[in-house]
This record gives sequence, C-alpha cells and structure tokens, in this order.
Amino acid sequence: MPIAGVLLAAYLLGSFPTSYLIVYWLTGRDIRSMGTGNPGAMNVLDSVGVRPAAVVAMVDILKGMAAVGLAYAFGFGDVAAVLAAFASVVGHDYSIFLRLRGGNGTATGLGAATMLLPVPAMIATAIGLSIGLTMGNRRVGGLLGMIAFPVSATLLDAPVTRLYGGIALILLALAQIIYDEGFHLTAVRNRTRR
Repeated sequence: MPIAGVLLAAYLLGSFPTSYLIVYWLTGRDIRSMGTGNPGAMNVLDSVGVRPAAVVAMVDILKGMAAVGLAYAFGFGDVAAVLAAFASVVGHDYSIFLRLRGGNGTATGLGAATMLLPVPAMIATAIGLSIGLTMGNRRVGGLLGMIAFPVSATLLDAPVTRLYGGIALILLALAQIIYDEGFHLTAVRNRTRR
C-alpha cells in the first residue's frame, strides 16, 4: 500500500464516529446536542455516564493505535507513522461521517502516542489520571499528563522523530481544546461549542 493509502486509511479510522453511534444507540439522541456538544469521551461521561464513556475512550484510543500500527505494518518508518497519527487525529477532529465535526482528538492522539512511545505515554496517562482523580479536576490532570509525556520521553532518550511527533500531537489537542472550550483550568463546564 502506498503512503497515501495508509494516510487515507488512518483518516478514515480516526473519522469513525464512536461517541455518536454509541450515544445514539443507547439514548436515541445526538451527542452533539448534549452537554458541551463535543462528540468525545468526556462529553459522553458528563452527559450519558461512565460505562459508555469508557467504551468511547477505548475505541477512540484504538483508532490512533491502529493508524500508527498500519504505517508500521506496511513497512514505513517513523515519519510515516507520525503522519498516520496526525491523519487519525484530524479524522477524529473533522470526521467525514459527522460533516467535518468531531472531538478534540485527545483519546485518538493518546492511542497514537502509545504506539509511538509506549512507556512515556503510559507514564503521562498515569500522572494525568491520578492527578485528575485526586484533585477532581480533569483539566489540570490532563495538562500535567501532557507535560509529563515529553519530559519522560526526553529522559528516556526517545527517538527524535517520535518525540517531536508526540509533542506535535499534544499541541494539536491543546489547540483544539482551547478552540472548542476556551482556556481554563477550572472543572469542566457545560458550554456550547463555538
């Protein structure tokens, strides 16, 4: 498969509208009309519940993992794998199945980062979750987890292409979160997307 085919497949994987399908199946409602309007795992958690949110998060993480794994499976190197990671996150953020409207790509980016740099991604996830749960503030936990990723990757002497790709994924997720919800470190509020 040529690189263009891998990137298209990665985009389509990312575009799979997990939260929309699960919430519609469970409630008959469109997740984009609920809570913050963001079709992602956090809005599912706030609007529908823990179990559906966990399923959405797992599938969205798997989308990013599958995209990067696909690039490696077809014999491409780190640059192509990073591009596939971005294609899957862009697919999640601008899903062709949701009229180019999607989530902020955090879970899909986490899946991609886990394939690129498993140990730093696991460290960052553990830090983010533990701080978020302890403080009762997932924004602070998420931000500290995002900071922990490049720090731990650098300390572990990660390959440069994967490190920079992971940092770029974090910046993309932050930009999308700020665009959708503004910048604040208070507990997540129900806000309509811009």
